[in-house]
Amino acid sequence: MELQIQNEKIDIKKSLGTKRKVITIEKDFILPDSKPDIIEAQDENANAYICKKENMENKIKIEGGIVLRIAYLTSEGKSRVLVTEENFSEMLDMQGINENSYVTEKIEVIETSVKIINERKIHFKVDANCTLKVSNKETVEFIREINQVHGLQTLNQTKQIESFIGHGESRISLKEKLEIQNLQENIEIIKIKPEIRNIEKKMSYNKVLVKADCQINCLYMTEAGSVYITKKEVPMMGFLDIENVEDTDECNVDFSLKRISVEEKEITSGIDIELEFNAIGDVYKAQEINILNDLYCLNNNVEFNRQEVALESCQRNIVQTSTIKQKIVVEDINQIYDTEYSILRAEKIENRIEGEIRVKCIYSSFEKASINKKEETIKFTLALEQEVSEIKMEISNSRAMILPDSSIDIELNVDILSTSSNQENVNLINNIQVGEANNGDEYSMTIYFVKPGDSLWKIAKRFKSTVNEIANINEIENENMINIGDKLYIPRAI
Repeated sequence: MELQIQNEKIDIKKSLGTKRKVITIEKDFILPDSKPDIIEAQDENANAYICKKENMENKIKIEGGIVLRIAYLTSEGKSRVLVTEENFSEMLDMQGINENSYVTEKIEVIETSVKIINERKIHFKVDANCTLKVSNKETVEFIREINQVHGLQTLNQTKQIESFIGHGESRISLKEKLEIQNLQENIEIIKIKPEIRNIEKKMSYNKVLVKADCQINCLYMTEAGSVYITKKEVPMMGFLDIENVEDTDECNVDFSLKRISVEEKEITSGIDIELEFNAIGDVYKAQEINILNDLYCLNNNVEFNRQEVALESCQRNIVQTSTIKQKIVVEDINQIYDTEYSILRAEKIENRIEGEIRVKCIYSSFEKASINKKEETIKFTLALEQEVSEIKMEISNSRAMILPDSSIDIELNVDILSTSSNQENVNLINNIQVGEANNGDEYSMTIYFVKPGDSLWKIAKRFKSTVNEIANINEIENENMINIGDKLYIPRAI
């Protein structure tokens, strides 16, 4: 029996895996001659970036840097800032990667610590979590239609999918001057925190226009020890070159920091800062396809292969948004300069999420107007509103307010995402071979009681019958409505 098969092809983004690496920079640091002695470390923070990535055969090389800033107390009772920039280079193994693979990078500082060895020497350690997601574009062929020869039964399914169009990257550079208070004395930068907001994208022929706002937050200190905050929102724009993009397609866009540079010397009129980001986008096209799910033949043996294919979606599925509140007791607080939040743990346990969030607050007190630091770990439990297999949690919004009793009221809005929501595994049939005729009676009748997991298709396939004949003889109006324990008469088709 010769089969006439019509195939169809789709492009998919095939994940090669995710590589995670904790990059640690740890060393002794001698204070420059221009800096006074160190008595106490008041605060430390770091910016991490990846400036270069290079794909090789089964390996990927990344290069980047970490800028560490340490606010400290001098022997004269004043506050000063130390700045050091350390570079790193890592070679990571990744099976299947090649020069044409796509790599999405993300790096974030997870821990900083400073130990004073003596008044001119410190020891610091910075841990940054680097995550690389690697994928290839792959063309998959599947059976769209097969001729209905005598005795051949097919089970088809129409699916809405998002086929993969392509991947693009673009570097976006910013060069800005941040305004400061009209001061005659020099200032030192305590912290710089760039945040990407309001991401927009627009598809056109072979291009994706990406727009966003970069909120630059800068905490700085005068020679007299006064601390100020300056902020600036800067628009940014770039183009992703991706072939065959149309205006009806959908695009995922993300940003990663590639460089941060600040003029540190003799700052009196404004802070000159240069930032470079990497905009990364993946484009998908929504389409409807007809998939052959299963088949069998009443009169012949049929053999075929199944190929499991992971179809990624462009959509970012937020399962729910929840609020976490906490009151942090501070004995003497005047003004909050900055708050930082880090998710240390978020674990799904049955129908709830348990985790910990570290809060770091930089503030001034009535007794000491310069740098004060308060760190506390918030433990939380959130009820899940729906069943999900795996979760990821992100802080979407935050607020810190001083209460009348001088404590800090913390409120966090967190988005809970399903990590498996943007991927669906589909079984595709190929390599169909029709063999010799079945042996058996031309017609027989079997009595069968429906078991858990049964469907009319599975029952018909098992007994070499058809769904229509089973439904007709048992007067089943809805083929999808059978119950466990139902008694069915199963005719074997002629």
